[in-house]
Amino acid sequence: MQSVRSVSKILLMYIYKLARIVFNNGEEVEPGNLTVIIGPNNAGKSRTLKDIAQKTTKSTPPPGIVVSDVEWTTPQNLQELRKAYSLERYQDQHTNWMFRTLAPELSEERQVPASFWSEEQQISHYLSNTSLFADYFGIAMVAFITTEHRLQLVKEAASAAHERQEANLLQTFYNAGTSLENDIQKLVKRAFGKEIKLDFTVPQRLLLRVGDDFSLIPSDPRDARQPMQGYDKLDDQGDGIRSFVGITTALLATKRNVFLIDEPEAFLAPPQAFRIGEFIAEQANSKRQIILATHSADLLRGLLSKTTDLTIIRIDRRDETNYFNTLDPNRLRELVNDPLLSSSRVLDGLFYSGVVVVEADSDGRFYQTASNKRKNNIDLYFVNADNKQTVPRITTLYRDMGVRCVGIVDFDVLNDPAEFKKQLEALKFSQEGITRMLTIREEIAKAVKELPCDERLKKVKEQMTTLLVSLNKVQGKAFVSDGEAKSEKEKLLSQIERRAREIAASTKNWNDFKEKGRAALPAELQSSFDDLWKTCSEKGLFINPCGELESMLTHRGIPYTTDKRGWITKALLMLPGLEVNDNEYPWKFIKEIQEYLMGLED
Repeated sequence: MQSVRSVSKILLMYIYKLARIVFNNGEEVEPGNLTVIIGPNNAGKSRTLKDIAQKTTKSTPPPGIVVSDVEWTTPQNLQELRKAYSLERYQDQHTNWMFRTLAPELSEERQVPASFWSEEQQISHYLSNTSLFADYFGIAMVAFITTEHRLQLVKEAASAAHERQEANLLQTFYNAGTSLENDIQKLVKRAFGKEIKLDFTVPQRLLLRVGDDFSLIPSDPRDARQPMQGYDKLDDQGDGIRSFVGITTALLATKRNVFLIDEPEAFLAPPQAFRIGEFIAEQANSKRQIILATHSADLLRGLLSKTTDLTIIRIDRRDETNYFNTLDPNRLRELVNDPLLSSSRVLDGLFYSGVVVVEADSDGRFYQTASNKRKNNIDLYFVNADNKQTVPRITTLYRDMGVRCVGIVDFDVLNDPAEFKKQLEALKFSQEGITRMLTIREEIAKAVKELPCDERLKKVKEQMTTLLVSLNKVQGKAFVSDGEAKSEKEKLLSQIERRAREIAASTKNWNDFKEKGRAALPAELQSSFDDLWKTCSEKGLFINPCGELESMLTHRGIPYTTDKRGWITKALLMLPGLEVNDNEYPWKFIKEIQEYLMGLED
């Protein structure tokens, strides 16, 4: 029976960890091994970490702005705490008992009185009182790596004054030995193609060097002093590698159970952000909690490439109120691994206040330019779905993850009843609502003035005959030079490309509606379309009432065309010089979208 209790004690060894975080709206989360906080700029990501750090390491923290309360596990007695973390006290020159440790920011030493350690009643009070525990022991349990202090973590520093001193991170690095140095060296080599090495050849000084190869450096620091001076100091390198080394050293060299890391991707290029994400994911385990805030899809991809055992919290802020949504990591990993969605960088939309999903890249460029022209202080992301069929899939993904989004489709979404029904189902309309809108769609479809098949074939033949005449004429022409021949033939090929698109378009129905949209409808159906448009837009589906995007600026002198590339070039050149007028397109359309997403008022 005794042995069972002993085994039980070993299995239940005290581990400091955060058990509960309460946000300012009353919502709670139980953080796991790895918690990732994402969201748009100024939503409260960094503030969340700061609130947690203050509540876990200060006796009288200021009121939390995003986090109202934090709970953590506490030991039953001092022996349990010291056994788990090898905490020791020492006597200073005045014979006062002191406990010293690196401050949570890992950039300076913190000392607190420890005379009460020998008094059982007092120590019990310090362990059970959360304010006292935070002030006296929380400082040794929590590491808070901020963007402000990160570049100072592995800056040149003094060597230890005595055997047990760890007053800076480089002293901790030194005490950890060569095994840890080798691990960090491999990480840096993989991410930056460079090696790092700790230089302690001058007894009073510690610093890191950077180079291509340190294999020939003598092991004796006296012999190594001269050759070491030929390598660059890490302190003189770019912010990216200094930040990377600081984070990896902090996580590998310090024995802390909770790491709070603000924007690990700061100063890093996308490939290095991915690498640091991989590394962080591998460091989180049952004995070490990592909570980080990020604005990088590349870092998030790195995390998800290694684990789905993580809690992802998306924070947003609207009208000075924070909103929190816990995301499904498996759904995110599915998004990352989907070739279409990953190539469209759908994941990036999680870091914006609102997302606009469009059918094509040119649509996104146009609407983004127009949106910025109308109001340039809106945090919107425009993502290309590649076609209208994929729009509802992507908008559903975003809505499931708490992201405010809209989908924009051309008027011809009404052409196919099955496709339009999928769009409505994605918006979670009732069956009654879907039936009503499909009925309106059917009425609009009946109004389409379709040409008989024979007449359409006749028109195609006429256009193709005209093209063949031009082709035969060029092929039979005698040119005065090769340059003239090439120029005229290239011109004809461009004409054929343009005319081929027009011929293809003439084979299809709804041509008039692609060009004119709502205006092509009979007067009695325009109000029906307006009803359908209003109902769909209230759910976040915006049907272009002008027809296709290429009809949006006809009143400004850019005629409708099937040449999308030529049209978008002209449109993007014109937009910056246009005056914003919410009574005409495209501003009227953009205004509706912005107000839906952001609740803006004029």
